Amino acid sequence: MPHHKVKVLLIGPVNSGKSRFANFLCDLDASLPEDIRPTQGLRILEYEIADVEIGGHKCEVDVQLWDASGDEMYSSYWPVFRKNTDGVVFVYSQEDDYGVRKLDLMYNYFVTQPNLSPRACLACAMQSDEVFAKLSSTFSKVSKIVVNLDAQGEKVKQDFTKYVTSVVNTMTNK
Repeated sequence: MPHHKVKVLLIGPVNSGKSRFANFLCDLDASLPEDIRPTQGLRILEYEIADVEIGGHKCEVDVQLWDASGDEMYSSYWPVFRKNTDGVVFVYSQEDDYGVRKLDLMYNYFVTQPNLSPRACLACAMQSDEVFAKLSSTFSKVSKIVVNLDAQGEKVKQDFTKYVTSVVNTMTNK
C-alpha cells in the first residue's frame, strides 16, 4: 500500500486548544490537567491514517502535526515552522475576539507569503457554550469546522481525515 507524508502546522492564539486538539488526533489522553503549561515553542506529534483514497488508490498517510506555541515570544521561530509545511490548521477559541484578530497576521505569514493554497488550510473553532468571535473575510476560502471533542469526537476525526486527504491530493496533483 502506498505511503504519503504530510506536515500540518497547528497555529493559533495562546490557550486556544491546539495541544488538546493535537493530543486528541494522535489518540493521546485528551483530558489535560487544568494547570496545563503553554507549549514552549513547538511539539511535534505523529500518527498514521490508513485506507485513505488518494488519486483513486487506497493509501496510508503519515501525518506530522506541528503544535506551535501561540505566544508571540516564539514568532522568531515562524520561518522554521513554515518551512516545508503542506497544510496549516488555525485553531481558535470562539470566545477570544483578540485572538481571532491575530489569526489574520498568522494567515498572511503562513499562507499568503509562501503562496500556500487556501485549500491547504482549515479553521477549527474550539466549541464553547457561547459563540462570539467570527473570522474575517481573509478566511472566506478556508474550510471551517467546529471542534467539540467531548460530544463529537468521531466526527472531528472524520472531518480532519477529509482535510488531510484533500491536502495530500493537492500535493500529488502539483
